[in-house]
Amino acid sequence: MIGIDLGTTNSLVAVFENGHPRVLANELGEELTPSVVAVAEDGRLLVGRAAKDRLVSDPASGMACFKRDMGTPAKYRFGGKEWSPVTCSAMVLSEMKRIASLHLGEEVTKAVITVPAYFHDQQRQATVEAAKIAGLQVERIINEPTAAALAYGYRNPEQETQVLVFDLGGGTFDVTLLEIFDGVVEVKSTAGESRLGGEDYTDALCEWLEKRHGWVPDKSQRGNWRQRVEVAKRLLAVHESASVSLDGKLVEVTREEFKDATAAITARLRPVVSRCLRDAGITAADLNDVLMVGGASRMSVVKDFAQDQLKRITSIKLDPDRVVALGAAVQAGLCANDSAVGDIVLTDVCPHTLGVEMAKESASGRPEAGYFAPIIDRNTTVPVSRSRVFNTMHPQQEFVEVEVFQGEARMTKDNQRIGQVTVAGLRHQPGQKRPGEVDIRFSYDMNGILEVEVTVLSSGQKKRLVIEQRPGSLSKMEIEEAIARMQPLKLHPRDLLPNRARLERANRVFAELVGPARDHLNAVTDRFEAALESQDAQAIKEAAAVLDTFLRGFFEHEGERQPEPLDA
Repeated sequence: MIGIDLGTTNSLVAVFENGHPRVLANELGEELTPSVVAVAEDGRLLVGRAAKDRLVSDPASGMACFKRDMGTPAKYRFGGKEWSPVTCSAMVLSEMKRIASLHLGEEVTKAVITVPAYFHDQQRQATVEAAKIAGLQVERIINEPTAAALAYGYRNPEQETQVLVFDLGGGTFDVTLLEIFDGVVEVKSTAGESRLGGEDYTDALCEWLEKRHGWVPDKSQRGNWRQRVEVAKRLLAVHESASVSLDGKLVEVTREEFKDATAAITARLRPVVSRCLRDAGITAADLNDVLMVGGASRMSVVKDFAQDQLKRITSIKLDPDRVVALGAAVQAGLCANDSAVGDIVLTDVCPHTLGVEMAKESASGRPEAGYFAPIIDRNTTVPVSRSRVFNTMHPQQEFVEVEVFQGEARMTKDNQRIGQVTVAGLRHQPGQKRPGEVDIRFSYDMNGILEVEVTVLSSGQKKRLVIEQRPGSLSKMEIEEAIARMQPLKLHPRDLLPNRARLERANRVFAELVGPARDHLNAVTDRFEAALESQDAQAIKEAAAVLDTFLRGFFEHEGERQPEPLDA
């Protein structure tokens, strides 16, 4: 069983073995695999690094950041086909499965997958559907901050502490407060926003630079322009200033300018942190530690915000890029009853309020429907079972439609509808006690399964609904089509992932170089392509090493990084 961090920008896969979690690298030696899907010029599917480089030169050839659209009807068109967020995510999950199978020497079929804590029901179900397409059985969906805390708690099982997990990834933001004591990791509260992350900071800096310099890139330049700004943003995490090429000239950006350009994005972090602390009934002064998680948490503007808001110096005890995947692997160990994690107990909370739609009597005396009646409040420790009694609006009403919602809004139109059950036999009969009254009970467990039980109080009749196959799932035919799309296996060396990735990277770098450097890259690439055609393993290995050395030097100059190795 593996643990997968399915991220907006990058994804990772980890395994728990020999008493420790570890992240598995792909054939490129990289533990971060870009969550990008694209189609090459020859029509072949690219996933990961090769796809990311392909998008830089041709933004219309694929899709990134599709995690933000999970659970929605969004559609994308590239490579002559229509794609959904679910099918794109399935390609990335399939790649994670393939990497794990290569490392472990056997077929992998079970996984723990992480999602943002504030993902609603449809988004979680869409993740399960993506895993199904990828050939993975989901043993547990676990919230990303909870996974991070699990990795933290596994390393410090005896420590008693209240820790706030500040998780800012590429596209989502979550804050979770946990209490760790005697091997128990207990979630106290969680809050978040599923469309807020590092990608928004990149977009804001792009917009600020374009406005300041009166320049807007055309469609063909957009991919390269955004990549240059992304590099500048990354460099500002470690330097006071960075330069970016804009319309043929170098423009310097300082940390202070970056802070001003992204002030509106940073302001959106504040209410999420406040809500999490408020729901737990504590203040920042009560915290013992703050765990920074997610690649975007490295930005100085984010670290400064966290320190100002939480009144303490934040520290990075575990690699922000890898800690969620490591926690997913620990959870996989728990699911597999691994003796090394036998003493760890994990408790979680219901991330969203669950309730039903009800009607109220208006000032005119007429009933008005569409109001939300909470039954289980957000941040209630699970498993939990709660009930409320409701009655019909009219004594001769025969049935009620119990519509189930999750969310925090007063009106159901602003929340997520997740199910419905119809209950009949409510009409008032002579001598009947409590006519028209129903008891609605919600029971919610660690797996996110919600059981709705409706009891007619006058007769004892019960109706039960278990919400497992929720709205937003794919049809059987759509799943079969998506599975078929992943089937082709490439046997020629040119079609193997590392070699496709090298060629895509070489093409991208070639476009950015001039003069002798470009000629040198051209010669090195020609040698590599000739080796591929020969299908001689030793020749391919030697030519690949030469090409990798050249490309590594270029991307180190751009500031790209992979996580540093962790101490055992």
